[in-house]
Amino acid sequence: MRAFLAIPIPDETTEALVRLQSAIPVGKPVPEENLHLTLAFLDDAPDAALEDLNEMLEALRAAPVEIRFTELDSFTELERGLVFAAVERTDALQALHDRVAGLCRVAGLDLPRRRFRPHVTLMRARRQPAGPERDRLAAMLGPVPGLPGFTARAMTLYRSTLTPRGALHEPLASYPLSG
Repeated sequence: MRAFLAIPIPDETTEALVRLQSAIPVGKPVPEENLHLTLAFLDDAPDAALEDLNEMLEALRAAPVEIRFTELDSFTELERGLVFAAVERTDALQALHDRVAGLCRVAGLDLPRRRFRPHVTLMRARRQPAGPERDRLAAMLGPVPGLPGFTARAMTLYRSTLTPRGALHEPLASYPLSG
């Protein structure tokens, strides 16, 4: 099953992110119900490994984490036209990511070992923007004043099903962050 572990976005923040999406001049907006902050992308995970991970996550005791947005950004040179709201990588958020990644590996899931860059993907394009489109997008990148942060009080394990109209994300289990 294609799966990932993420922090869901509360309604007030989702509404602000949707308003921000409407101002971005390129790409297709990520559907409102799919906005999330990924902690670990599990790709096609075996059921047994997901069951083991679920048990470990149910036993995990982790504190709530403050989520603060820093800017509107894109990966290398506006690669694929993917635009996201960058999240401040605090010690608490990094520690949660590291604990979750460690549990995933113990469960037998092979995660890529790369630097955690927390973000919420807002727009996706099939191609890298060019010309005036690229210039308009580049002018938007940077700090986004007034984008409300939130306290993450749970993380969720999702199943992701790819369809011709995009990915469908189905919550499978939720794990409280209560300390």
